[in-house]
Amino acid sequence: MLDQRGEAPVIRTKRRAPPRKGSAMTPIKLVTERVARVKRRVPQRKPAAPVTRIAVVTPVLDDWSCFASLVGEISAQFTGPAIEFHIYAVDDGSVVGFDPANLSLPRDSCIAGIEILRLALNLGHQRAIAVGLCELSRRDDIDAVLVMDSDGEDRPGDIAALLKASRIEPAHIVLAQRAKRCESLGFRLWYRLYKLVFHGLTGHDISFGNYSLLPMAAVRRLVHMPELWNNLAASILRSRMRCTPVATMRGRRYDGRSRMSLVSLIVHGLSAMSVHIDTIFVRVLLTSGVIAAASIVGIVAIAIVRFASNLAIPGWATTVVGDLMIILLQTIVMVVAACLMMLAGRSSRPIIPIADAGQFVAERESHGPEAILMEAAPASAKA
Repeated sequence: MLDQRGEAPVIRTKRRAPPRKGSAMTPIKLVTERVARVKRRVPQRKPAAPVTRIAVVTPVLDDWSCFASLVGEISAQFTGPAIEFHIYAVDDGSVVGFDPANLSLPRDSCIAGIEILRLALNLGHQRAIAVGLCELSRRDDIDAVLVMDSDGEDRPGDIAALLKASRIEPAHIVLAQRAKRCESLGFRLWYRLYKLVFHGLTGHDISFGNYSLLPMAAVRRLVHMPELWNNLAASILRSRMRCTPVATMRGRRYDGRSRMSLVSLIVHGLSAMSVHIDTIFVRVLLTSGVIAAASIVGIVAIAIVRFASNLAIPGWATTVVGDLMIILLQTIVMVVAACLMMLAGRSSRPIIPIADAGQFVAERESHGPEAILMEAAPASAKA
């Protein structure tokens, strides 16, 4: 067919370049390139920062006002979503219950929740801590456990230093060593005597208390130790786990007076020594052997002086030998009694905290962050 000028129409076709060798576009490669183009256009989001979850175990005995002050001070120390605190208050037989309305927390508080473990009876400070550790050892969403008193003597301001030391050595137990104390002179003298006696009987220096930051691996190891039922600090020494000390200063109570009297201090010291009862037994046995050997040597020496020379004073040898015989017999009786008590203690079944602590929990009471803020709002409005 011709056009108006009588010429045949010209049909122009676009030539495709011949495919290069080895660069054939397959359907899979085409889809891959399109997905890559879409990914380049979509902005990449930064991964969310990991959240550090710390559980705080604190025993409480009718000191709920101090406990509320402790929670409030922890909330004021840390801000932002990088760290969460889960408070575990072990109610060690309190007469008055906990009232969440006494709390006053901000909306962005780092306190993720409060749980009250009510014990069936008063077990004492150390065993209440053991029950709290056993409850937390079953959780997998906690990074570390902070053990501290609720009365303010363990200062929340030192938590940052403990966390910093834990970040440097994550597998170590971080211990708060008392660089300075604020108790009375008499209490400090008795405490110094307790440390000297503890070192003499066990061979260990104990310069820290319950205030410590425990990784979860250490918690799961401690709850299987029978010694934890008596004393946490001595159990940490006995566990042979690596520790990092941090110098701290003991604070003052938020309210009221301390219940730690001379009798309580003696009971606390004996509980710590009971953890190392086998070491103390061996040292007492060796000391008794030395005393018995010295008594026998003295008796033999006096007998030689009395019958082999004329130096003995009349009546003196009989008196001294009688005294040495009394010392020797008393030493033998004490050694036999200690051996029998030691053997009887080893033959009886010890209390394993992870297996037996749950029997003492009578009730659990949980308060989430929403409930805490809702109940704290009316109290702050009235104030």
